[in-house]
Amino acid sequence: MSNQYKTILFTSNLSLASRAAFKQAAMLAVQFDAKLILLHVMEGPSNSYEGYVSSLFGQENWQQILKNNKEEAKHALVGKVTPKQMVRTVLSEFCKENKKEDENYVIPNYEIVVKEGDTVGVILKQATEFQCDLIVMGASEGLLSGISVGKNIKSVLKKSKVPVLVVPASLS
Repeated sequence: MSNQYKTILFTSNLSLASRAAFKQAAMLAVQFDAKLILLHVMEGPSNSYEGYVSSLFGQENWQQILKNNKEEAKHALVGKVTPKQMVRTVLSEFCKENKKEDENYVIPNYEIVVKEGDTVGVILKQATEFQCDLIVMGASEGLLSGISVGKNIKSVLKKSKVPVLVVPASLS
């Protein structure tokens, strides 16, 4: 078994925990010169995405991000930013923030994937399709400030054929 990762799958649920996990995934991608796949699975109703984005960046910052992204800005001006466009913009912003924070961790090779369906099934399918060597997921803070591993993470850990790195929210 090789310690060399060629393709890393980062899963995001647009939470602060996934934002912290992204930093670890980016660091590993740079360290191993691996391709980084940023995956978000849309499982719930699409009208909730505006709330996710606002809580992740703040409403003012989100509006500024839209202005900085020409294609999304066109749609925003006519009030037609789709949930998939929002997710792509958020994941793209993760990469831009990472570059601003540390020039040593610029991710040269990444792809943003937004899919719909059963979260666990889609994660495992994408890991297989992209021939990923590692899956990176973020655990949220649970009751009494402990680490909370939800059902999706537990299922991926149980069913994955590749290693899964679960990053605590407090690690950044």
